Amino acid sequence: MRPQLEHLQLLENYLHQHLPEEQRQDVEIRLLWDKEWQQNVSSQQVAYEAIRCEGRKQLRKELEAIHTRLFCK
Repeated sequence: MRPQLEHLQLLENYLHQHLPEEQRQDVEIRLLWDKEWQQNVSSQQVAYEAIRCEGRKQLRKELEAIHTRLFCK
């Protein structure tokens, strides 16, 4: 796997808490001194939050449409 993809996979596993303890600690230590990693983690967290929000909006629209069909004829 390309190093950039490995880096992304490691950060995703870290954010999803899917790393063994030793590997998690290594990432946290690197985050203390590597500004680029800090920025990458922050960007990934923002992206995940945006995806969650959009998913909630879509679900809300679908539920409102169902409600309208069932109760507002």
